[in-house]
Amino acid sequence: MIDTKRLTFESHGPFDMVNLTDEINDIVRNGFIESGIVNVYSHGSTSAIVTLGSEDGIEEDFARTVENMVPEGNYKHDEKMDHKNGVSHIRSGVLGTSVTIPFTKKRMYLGMFQQIFFVDLDYIKREREIIIQIVGE
Repeated sequence: MIDTKRLTFESHGPFDMVNLTDEINDIVRNGFIESGIVNVYSHGSTSAIVTLGSEDGIEEDFARTVENMVPEGNYKHDEKMDHKNGVSHIRSGVLGTSVTIPFTKKRMYLGMFQQIFFVDLDYIKREREIIIQIVGE
């Protein structure tokens, strides 16, 4: 069986991080699928879905690390387009736009502090859509 849900919200620009864990937990718990996998997918090429711990400072450390891994710079995309967000697309490609988490008895297998985050990597504030697809029985 497959069940698909959507979440929409406004994002606020670079490294706006939205913790989706509670919403995803509610969707899994209230769904009709008992055991399987849940895929959380960001519908866009300038964002990411990641799992991180919920400890203090993690979000700032994560943003700084991503900035160091894929720094601002001169990107061909920026030369060819009217907007300067080539770095946003590259960061999204490196980080990925989805995570898949197994669950049993409507309980996701997340670590004690592990959380699911949407990460905005672009400079344009906009409405974002997250697709949650649950596959199982």
